[in-house]
Amino acid sequence: VHASMRDIAGRNAERAEAYADLSDREGIDLRAVEMDVRSQDSVDAAVRTVLDTSAHIDVVIHNAGHMVYGPAEAFTPEQLGALYDVNVLGTQRVNRAVLPHLRARRAGLVVWVSSSSCAGGTPPYLAPYFAAKNGMDALALGYARELALWG
Repeated sequence: VHASMRDIAGRNAERAEAYADLSDREGIDLRAVEMDVRSQDSVDAAVRTVLDTSAHIDVVIHNAGHMVYGPAEAFTPEQLGALYDVNVLGTQRVNRAVLPHLRARRAGLVVWVSSSSCAGGTPPYLAPYFAAKNGMDALALGYARELALWG
């Protein structure tokens, strides 16, 4: 398992080290890999790292997310764009890097972790986050129909 995260040499160094310790202690193959879903170069480098150290990729889990809290009207378009960048465009970057490998093998699974807010009944002051997660869900549905054609 390759657990991707940002800044594994900096603010997430302790978490990356904890994964390495767990891997050693339990005899499992768990590795931290540097990846920022806001950067195609970072995503591409992470996927290369995984493929260089593993035979292939079996499962991709879209779990990156960013949440904000406050009245929707208080957010600038740029702030909303930043939410979409992580929650929607980040999944697109990862898919563009990984799907050619899964398609070539005609095997693999893409798992999208969203939010229960997409089912409705959302509390106030989370509208920008919910909008981004609903955008991700819409993209996931489109991908599901397309990827089913490739197994």
